[in-house]
Amino acid sequence: MKLENRLPAEGINSSDETPLKELAWLVAGGLVAVFLLVFTVSLAVQWLAPRIPYKYEAKLAATLPPFATTPDNEAGKAVQKELQGIADRLAAQMQLPSEMVLRIGYRDEATVNAFATLGGQVVFFRGLLTRLESEDALAMVMAHELAHLKYRHASVALGRGVAIGVILSVISSDLGSSAAGNVLSTAGLATLLSFNRDQERDADDAALHALHAEYGHIGGAVDLFNVMQTLPGGKRESSSAAVELLRTHPLTQSRVNSVATWASNNGAATDRPRRPLPPAIASLRGVI
Repeated sequence: MKLENRLPAEGINSSDETPLKELAWLVAGGLVAVFLLVFTVSLAVQWLAPRIPYKYEAKLAATLPPFATTPDNEAGKAVQKELQGIADRLAAQMQLPSEMVLRIGYRDEATVNAFATLGGQVVFFRGLLTRLESEDALAMVMAHELAHLKYRHASVALGRGVAIGVILSVISSDLGSSAAGNVLSTAGLATLLSFNRDQERDADDAALHALHAEYGHIGGAVDLFNVMQTLPGGKRESSSAAVELLRTHPLTQSRVNSVATWASNNGAATDRPRRPLPPAIASLRGVI
């Protein structure tokens, strides 16, 4: 048998298809798969997180820096005490987790905001308190934040962030560990702007029930949203709005309309005498 070295056939290594096209399809397919996985996991976490016993959230919160800290001056302590008293009264109307210990913090900062986070913590800023004219309006904010605690929205946000970090680790271990680590290391702040619009609407609804039960009307909600509409960004939706309170919440006009609808459906009054602000909080009205 005679062996010979033959030249390869002409064009054996060429193709009408460009490898870049195949790469593009692979990348696109991978991104779609990751998106679907993240979406599915987010839905699963949203269902699971509120069903995990609260004691585990409390244990996690105990390992993180507290957000509801005690002010270092007597005036701040007096404001914090009054906020805590309002929260305790409203909490009695809202069926919070039985093991939850409410801690209301106060920060002497000009930020127009209040937020709820892990471990039964709610923080109010001076910038918001100076713009509220009645206890009723303040109670609406408080009840809204307590509703986030009731529905465990902070746990949902944290779980979603960690889950996404784990998924990203499939793409890159460094990327995944960095994402998950950042969520855990800033867990309180991670919940601040991550509640979705449906959660905000649920919180508003629960707050209106609590407000009506405590005050006999929901005029405080009307007052609050009227104030919000006068603030920068209050009449428009903007991811860069200067007022933090508005960033993840439904459009203020939509909330005003929802209050009117809720009042009509529940036979609730919206124009009754308001309770004055407690004295320490009222004293902030001259400070902007």
